[in-house]
Amino acid sequence: MKVQSAACFGTAVLMFGILSVSGRSLFAQDESATEVAQGETSTGGDSPSSDQSVEPAMERTLPAIGDPLTEEERELIVSDDYVSPSDIAAKAFAPPPGAKPISKRNLWIDAKNQRVFVDGYVAMNDGPLEMFACPAGTKEHESIVATIAKSSEVHAALLAVGAQTGTTVRFLPRYVPATGQRIRVWICYQNDAGNFKVVDGRQWVQVAETEKTMDVDWVFAGSGFWKDPTDNHEYYRADSGDMICVSNFSTAMMDVPVASSADASELEYSPMTANIPKRGTPVRMVLMPIPLATDANQGNAPEIQKPTEEVLPLNKQQ
Repeated sequence: MKVQSAACFGTAVLMFGILSVSGRSLFAQDESATEVAQGETSTGGDSPSSDQSVEPAMERTLPAIGDPLTEEERELIVSDDYVSPSDIAAKAFAPPPGAKPISKRNLWIDAKNQRVFVDGYVAMNDGPLEMFACPAGTKEHESIVATIAKSSEVHAALLAVGAQTGTTVRFLPRYVPATGQRIRVWICYQNDAGNFKVVDGRQWVQVAETEKTMDVDWVFAGSGFWKDPTDNHEYYRADSGDMICVSNFSTAMMDVPVASSADASELEYSPMTANIPKRGTPVRMVLMPIPLATDANQGNAPEIQKPTEEVLPLNKQQ
C-alpha cells in the first residue's frame, strides 16, 4: 500500500481542491489547507484569546443529555467566561511528532507510518448510539467522540496516507453492506491521574443486550456529495455528522460492514460506559488503515502497532 502513497496523496490534494470551491463550500470558514500544510499550525476552531484560563471549564461537570441547564450554566454560556469542549480539546495536546498538519482543525498525517491523527473530546458516554465519532456541532447527542475536524477533512487525510474507499451501504432493492479498506481506530487520552491511556475504539462500543464489545472493524465507505439546488454547490454528505458510524447510513464516511439499524428501537450498539472517561475529556484519535491482502508488507499490521505515549505530547503553552 505504501507504493501508492504518492498517488493517494495527490488524490487527497485534489479532493481538498474540489472541496474548496467558491461560495458556501465545505471549507468556507477555513483558510486553505495548503497554507496549513506549508507550516501554519494554528489549533483552529473558535478558540478564546490566549489570556483566558480554561481551568474553570475543565472543572465543570457537564449536564446529562436532556437535562435542563441551571441558571448558572445559562449565564456561563452567554458570558465571556465560557470555554467550549472543542476549545479545550484544541489546546490540550501538542502536535504529534513527525506528523504534518493538513488542516487548522487539529488534524495531522504521518504518511510514512500511515496514520491520521484527529483531536476531539468525549461527547457522550451513556445514551442511544448511532455514531462513534462526529464533527463537533453536529450529532454529539448520539456520538461518543466529537472531533474538531470535519468529516471531509478526515476523508482527505485518509486518502493522503493511502487508504482506499469503497461504497456506502445500500438498502434497496436489497441490503448491501458498506465496503472499503478496514480502518483501525485508536483513542489516546490522559486519565484523571494524568496517566497516558490508549484503547481500541471498539472497546468503547457495546453490543446491545450483551456484555460484549464490538469486534468488527470500520470500513472506509467514503460518503459522497450532494448538490444544493438553490446554489448548485456540492457538499460532502458526512460533514453533517456521519463521520464514523455504528448504525448504517448511506452518508457515512466510515461504517460497520454489517447490518446495523438506525431505528431508535432497534439499535445494535450502545456506549460501553464503564470503559469511557467523563464527558469533555480531550482525546486524540489515531486512524490506521489495515493492510490489504494484496499489500506486499503485511508484517506490521496496525493491530499490533498500538500507539505509544509519544503520540500524545501535552501542550505546555496553554
